[in-house]
Amino acid sequence: MAKTHDTLLSLITGINKWQGNYGKIPDELYKGMLLFIEQTAASTDQPPVDLYHLLKILHRPSKEWGIPDLQDYYPEDAPLLEEFIGLTPDADEFLNRYVSPQDAEQQTMYEILMYCREEGRQLQQEYALIRTFLSNPQNAVVTSFQLSEFADTFLDIQLTNLIKQCYEEITPIMANFRKCPHCGWTLEYKNDRWRCNKEDICHLLADFEFISSFDFGKERVLRLVPGIQRFVLLPGISELRIAERLIRKGYLVELYPNVDEYDLLVSEDGKTIFLDVKDFRDPRTLANFFNHQSPAYLEKYKNKCLIVVPNYRSQLFASYRERSMNLLNETAREYIEMIMENEIESTLKKVFL
Repeated sequence: MAKTHDTLLSLITGINKWQGNYGKIPDELYKGMLLFIEQTAASTDQPPVDLYHLLKILHRPSKEWGIPDLQDYYPEDAPLLEEFIGLTPDADEFLNRYVSPQDAEQQTMYEILMYCREEGRQLQQEYALIRTFLSNPQNAVVTSFQLSEFADTFLDIQLTNLIKQCYEEITPIMANFRKCPHCGWTLEYKNDRWRCNKEDICHLLADFEFISSFDFGKERVLRLVPGIQRFVLLPGISELRIAERLIRKGYLVELYPNVDEYDLLVSEDGKTIFLDVKDFRDPRTLANFFNHQSPAYLEKYKNKCLIVVPNYRSQLFASYRERSMNLLNETAREYIEMIMENEIESTLKKVFL
């Protein structure tokens, strides 16, 4: 099992580095290929004989690779590489779960979290403001002035700098982009259609028949870096939507309580429950997230927190929640209660009886 994990990690980190510099093949990619060959030597398929052959194999669903127990770490129907986009969204999710957050695409968000959690600091209000700002589609693409106007409201220069690092400049190529009608981020024209980042989940959630250009004139323009768009903005849209709906229903709601120990704290008549939004592409990936946790970690969920899956995930996988729950191991099933977003209100009525 550890070798399977190491194979995937070496391949994904190696290809990720290689995409940034095709002039040199990273050592991690060579290591990943050797591990892949070792893992598939006993399978009926021919192991890769060179890097070109390996890359062809990685364009196929992982269940065809011949690696044992791979489904415990990676979706069976997902390739590792896809034409026009490179590493797939599933590969990005693997990095998000198994690579040190300092090395993942959303490293700046992790640094903000750790800074706000630091003993003696506990910047709950500041953290909630930052997460809310980054989760708002209106802030997915901003001018340099707009970003500075927000970031400079924090007296802590460290936080100001970290907020600005969540963005990258796109001014020279603004004409190549359109505005995503769902998340507000940048659409790029690839493979005969406009796409929003790799997963392009936004196509399910908004009307793409009429899309608009950005109108920033000659101002300096920045967008959220891709990792922040995928792992902060997209789930954040769901988190803010849930919070707003529950507040309208009369519940008290706190965003990101205890400096993001959970996503939402919902209260009514002195009773409380936490909600945690988990936005994974594949129900097995969500189950594996909990299956690989220790009982000590899982303890924070038992009878205290509901796992909430955004509704749109069931559009891609029918019976998403049921599939994920069935794939939980015996230990995780003891601690985890999972619901779909559209079940929140009916579940809360039972909780607060």
